[in-house]
Amino acid sequence: MRVGVGILGIALPLVLVFADKIAFEGNPFPRASLSVYYYSGMRDEFVGILSATGIFLITYKVAELNLDNSASLLAGASAILIPLFPTGRPPYAHVPLTPLQQLIGETATKLVHFAASGVFLVSLALITFFFGLREGKRPARAGTRSAAFWRWFHWTSTGIIGLALLWIAITLWVGWPPRALLIGQWVSAWAFGASWLGKGAELDVLFGRPKELRPVQP
Repeated sequence: MRVGVGILGIALPLVLVFADKIAFEGNPFPRASLSVYYYSGMRDEFVGILSATGIFLITYKVAELNLDNSASLLAGASAILIPLFPTGRPPYAHVPLTPLQQLIGETATKLVHFAASGVFLVSLALITFFFGLREGKRPARAGTRSAAFWRWFHWTSTGIIGLALLWIAITLWVGWPPRALLIGQWVSAWAFGASWLGKGAELDVLFGRPKELRPVQP
């Protein structure tokens, strides 16, 4: 499941940006943000990837009661809300309002979208931080990298997401440069995806017991 979440995080910006151009002859330049792809030919992919990510995050160790699982539940719920409450329509998107936008208004829908997006990114940073905290306390095992390596690997992802959030806040405030929001979202998605791939792709976890405990084959 961790590998699946990591792959989705890495794939989201790549699929939206490049498939939009290749399959639907989209704008030669990327759109202003990942959220704006809701109003492109990649709407289904945008909704599907975020919804799948949300479900993964909600069901990930759902029975456990700890801080990182709480952050995972919050991130999952936020991921599902993001496509349910789409961002505002860009000027070039001559499409009708969604039923939800008609019901509560386009501005209110956009505000919920922005709030959910912010909570989602902050929750991702918390999850990667708790990954590093837990990995740093794990006993050393043969055939794997040290606990210190994984602690700083995940905390580096946390730092990158934090810097991306700061970048988003500052660039939205000053209104420059173009596509700054897309850049911040892309960096956050890849940092989060790398953390989950690193956590999930440990062979001794995926394929059985630690190496030193496996029986020797005759």
